Amino acid sequence: MESPDIHKLRLIDWQFFGTLTFKSERLPERVRLSVYFAMMRKVAKQFRVFFPHLLWCLRLESGEATGRRHFHYLLAGLPRQAVTISTCFQQMATWEQVGGGMARVHRFDPRLNGAGYLLKCLGDGADAGDLYESAKFGGGHCQLMLSNAAEKVIQRRSMRERDV
Repeated sequence: MESPDIHKLRLIDWQFFGTLTFKSERLPERVRLSVYFAMMRKVAKQFRVFFPHLLWCLRLESGEATGRRHFHYLLAGLPRQAVTISTCFQQMATWEQVGGGMARVHRFDPRLNGAGYLLKCLGDGADAGDLYESAKFGGGHCQLMLSNAAEKVIQRRSMRERDV
C-alpha cells in the first residue's frame, strides 16, 4: 500500500534532493533546525526568492550504522535557471557556512515522477545512495516536515485532482 506522504510529495515538481550532516552529534533538534533554516534563507536570498515561497520537505533521521543524526531534504521553488550542478555545490557550501557538516546535494531528475524517485523506482544513472535515502521519504518510519508553501501547493493540486 502506498504511503499518503508519497502521494502528497509527488504533487510537487522537486528541483533538488540533499543529505545534510552535522559537525557535532550533541546538537539539540532546535539548533539543527535553525541551521537548516539559515541555509534555506541564504539559498532563497541567493536566487532572489521570498523565503516563504520556497517549497521544501525535511526529514531528520538517525543513521543505521552509527545512529548519527542527519537531514534529508527536497527543495523546489527556485527559478528554473537555478537547477544546475553549480547550485548543488552552492547549497553544499552554504550548509558548511551556516555551521553544518558535510552535505550532498543533487538535482532532482525531472524525467521521473516524485513517487518513482522516492520509491526506488529510478532508472539507469541514478546514484545508489540517493535511491536508498530518497526511498525512505515515504516510509511510515519517518516524520516529514513541509514548508507552508509546499503544503499550499499540495492542497491546491489535490483539489484539482479531485475536481477532474
